[in-house]
Amino acid sequence: MSGVIAVLIMGLLLDTVNFSPEIEVFLLRRMAMYSAVQRVRESSQNTFSLLKIDRFLADANWEMAEQRVLIEDPYKTPNEKVSIEEFSPTARMTKCPDCDRDIPYAPSPQELEDMMEEARMRILKAQKTSYWKQYSAGMLNREAARTLINTAENMTDHKGKFMSVQDVKKYWELKGVFVSLRRSLEDWLYNVKLDKLKPSRNAMLKRCYQVVFSLPFEYFIYALIVLNIFPIILEFIPAISDKHNLELSVINYIFFSGYLVEAILKALAMRKAYIFNHWNQFDLFIIVLACVDIFLDHYLETTAYVVNIHMIKIVKVSKMIRLTRALRLVKIIIPKLIEIINRQIHKQLSFGYDIGKGYVIGEEHISKIIDHISDDKSISKKLKRILERNCQQAVREIGLLQRDHPEIAISVKTRQAIRAVLNSERDAIHTLVSGGLLDDIEASKLEKMIEIKMKKLIKFPPTIPAATAEELLQNLPWLNKDSTQIQFIKTVAKLLFFDFGDTIIQENDDPQGIHLIVSGLVKMTGGSPNLGGKRPKEKTRLTDYRSCGAIMGELNCLTQQSMEMTVTCETATQTCFIAIESLFEAFDVFPEFPSLEYMIWRSLAVKISTSTFMEHIIYQGWSYHRICSHLARAYLVDVEVNRKFDVYDGTMEDVVVIYGSCDDLASQCSYNAPALISRTTHQHLEMIDQGC
Repeated sequence: MSGVIAVLIMGLLLDTVNFSPEIEVFLLRRMAMYSAVQRVRESSQNTFSLLKIDRFLADANWEMAEQRVLIEDPYKTPNEKVSIEEFSPTARMTKCPDCDRDIPYAPSPQELEDMMEEARMRILKAQKTSYWKQYSAGMLNREAARTLINTAENMTDHKGKFMSVQDVKKYWELKGVFVSLRRSLEDWLYNVKLDKLKPSRNAMLKRCYQVVFSLPFEYFIYALIVLNIFPIILEFIPAISDKHNLELSVINYIFFSGYLVEAILKALAMRKAYIFNHWNQFDLFIIVLACVDIFLDHYLETTAYVVNIHMIKIVKVSKMIRLTRALRLVKIIIPKLIEIINRQIHKQLSFGYDIGKGYVIGEEHISKIIDHISDDKSISKKLKRILERNCQQAVREIGLLQRDHPEIAISVKTRQAIRAVLNSERDAIHTLVSGGLLDDIEASKLEKMIEIKMKKLIKFPPTIPAATAEELLQNLPWLNKDSTQIQFIKTVAKLLFFDFGDTIIQENDDPQGIHLIVSGLVKMTGGSPNLGGKRPKEKTRLTDYRSCGAIMGELNCLTQQSMEMTVTCETATQTCFIAIESLFEAFDVFPEFPSLEYMIWRSLAVKISTSTFMEHIIYQGWSYHRICSHLARAYLVDVEVNRKFDVYDGTMEDVVVIYGSCDDLASQCSYNAPALISRTTHQHLEMIDQGC
């Protein structure tokens, strides 16, 4: 890319459909439905490719998502010009009372306070709008959006107060009776780690260990307990108890012997650890009660002819003591009880993660338009600091939540990806209907299928296993599921492990390669990315956090510029590393268009362009999904230095400079990446050498 300017262009796709009057109506419907399904699927694939770039959805289960949103053909057939003005804050001026010159107006403290309060109210309103847009785009569920909107609404009554991470963190913090109950049950059930119990070297004790910790032995004991319940029940039936007293006593001795043998075998197998296990303590308690029961039974036999009220009471106590043996079946019930409690906790965590992610996206959206909320620079800077701090704290908390509960985070991300794509499919259908390419009957059939898939999300599994390094590699957006490229990358990639506090990337170092985070949370500090240009934009110090699925170092490897960020581990972290030499080798191995290098550039270009669109005032009314759909048709053009290039020639909707800089020859206006070129530019652009 040396001496080359990269430009991302959204092209116009013109489709024409010709129908013959001889074709039957039903055949026309079949053809229309086939065309509609193909376009809906194309829209789905475009949305998937863009969602895979999203920092929050990068490690979602894409295979499951694709299966859940697949729209089948119900008929089973085969296969505006707008002038853009540069919005910039205008400096207010006032007259100097001494020299009558124009001087910058300095607002009073009270005016600053009023302006700050007005800006705060605008931010809260923008937050509510962002949450609603996220819900409309399928990135938030109804309850999460409603909760965030209500929280923002409550902030309006507290002067000077903004929404902070503390206001939303409570929704995913694990507190209450469910957590305490689960902790107690798990401590009772799993207080002794079996993997820490090593069998004895003694042959007999080792054999006892193998028997005790085998499934057949465990099932045999459970069967013994269940069988013991029947004679205990018969003890409470007077007619049977009196008639078969001897038989019931013998059966009682047999079951007691079974419990005693079990206790002896476990004691020999576990040795000292036996007495510290809660279940073993409970079993010993049952055995002691059984001994008391046998003693009372024997005592009654020796005094059979002396019947009084006291002995009748002893008989009743003896029967109740035998009934306690059935309590051992609680060991089977407790795991199911823990599973029910975990389901409730997972539901709370899933809801909290949804709220946290929606809050972060809202803060990021507003930080891009903060200059349009207040025209006072001091207030704008203060608001940016507040929003950036809140966003950083929230991202860190969400990253820690994913570290502790990765399976829940994957479930939320996958569900959101499915909902977003289904909404995209519905929008595509509406577009076809409004364009006259699909009638209401076919549209209703397709929308019904989408509605059914939407309803199935209600019973979506609360947990999904975290993706492995191999699965994350397969879903890299720039590999585009090319099996040959994936296999090559697998052979050259390697797993790296880092401890808390380790430095993965150091600022100002030469790029070593690309890191794909497999697990853990990292902190990124440093300057904004260098996108080239003869007049680089002023760099600002940034702090951000990244978690599973994030990719680091792509741009620096492509441009071979030094790293702008220092990446340190906030937790134990695992990354999949592709060395820069291996990456360049892959570029040589896969040069056919679209080449691997082109796909990486395009992935970065779409990410940069999405942020550029969201910052531009003209596109403030656009949802994230609409911007993604708009960019799905984008392609890259590399223009050599000091060459002219025509833009907006009738085949382009928008042009974004994503790397380098250029000048408009007519207006002499300069554009430094990232920049959206004004649609009023119909002349040549001259690409400027910026020495990359």
